[in-house]
Amino acid sequence: MNIQDIAKSKEKKAVFHMVLEEACRQWCDGIEDAPERKDGEGFADFFYEIFEDKEKEYVQQVKEMNGGRLPLLQPKDKDHER
Repeated sequence: MNIQDIAKSKEKKAVFHMVLEEACRQWCDGIEDAPERKDGEGFADFFYEIFEDKEKEYVQQVKEMNGGRLPLLQPKDKDHER
């Protein structure tokens, strides 16, 4: 899987943010036990592994929250600073 696979799929795009947050939580939770994670190297591969593992579960959750359908995707307003 790569970013192009996600961009081509309505289902994958619908859960992208959920999976990204889950991958970040899991990555950060393991930093104390794996300090080599602090530089972020390897996170992309880790993210794609999490995506493949959680995609179906999260798509089901999103559909359940939206009456069995995927939501319409619209750009989010940026409410954070970089």
